[in-house]
Amino acid sequence: MQLICPKCGSRFVLEQAVSELEQAETHDIAAKLGVHWHLVYEYSDCFRQSEFGNVPLPRRLRIFKGIARLMETSEFSYRGKRYRTSQHEMIKAMTEICNMQKQGLRNQSYLFAILSKAGERLSAEGMTAREEEEREQGRRGADGQRKDAIGLEKAIETHPELKKVFDKFGKD
Repeated sequence: MQLICPKCGSRFVLEQAVSELEQAETHDIAAKLGVHWHLVYEYSDCFRQSEFGNVPLPRRLRIFKGIARLMETSEFSYRGKRYRTSQHEMIKAMTEICNMQKQGLRNQSYLFAILSKAGERLSAEGMTAREEEEREQGRRGADGQRKDAIGLEKAIETHPELKKVFDKFGKD
C-alpha cells in the first residue's frame, strides 16, 4: 500500500515505514543495552525455529524490549511468583543459554527458570525476605517490643470506651 507524505509529497510503502520505525527502535534499545548488546542479540537468535532460520524483526524487537525492561528493573514474574535478580545473573543466564546453542525458544520462560534459581523471591509489597526482616527490626526496639506498641493501661487512658468493654467482659 503506497501512501503520500503530507509534508514533502513523496510516495512510500507502509510496510517500509513500519520497518524503518522498528529498526530505529532497535537502535535505541541497542544503545541502552551498551556493552551487553551483542549478548542480547545472540540470545535473540535462540528464538530461530531452525538452524538457518531467521527471527522476524518485530519478534526480535519484542525480545529486546523484554530484556531491556528486565535489565532496568531487575524484577520479573515466573509461575505466578515475583523475583529480583542482579544484572550479573542475567548476563550469566543468557550466556549459559547461548553456550548451549539452544534454538526454537518460544518465549523467555527458559531464561526466567534459570534466573529464578539465583533470584530472590519478592513479597506482595515488592520486598525480599531480608528487606522485610530489616524493616521489622527497625520497627522493634531493643527490648523486642514494637516501638508503636502501648500498654493496656495507656490504651484504656487514651480510649475510655475500652474500659467499658473490659469491665463488661473482664480484663483477662
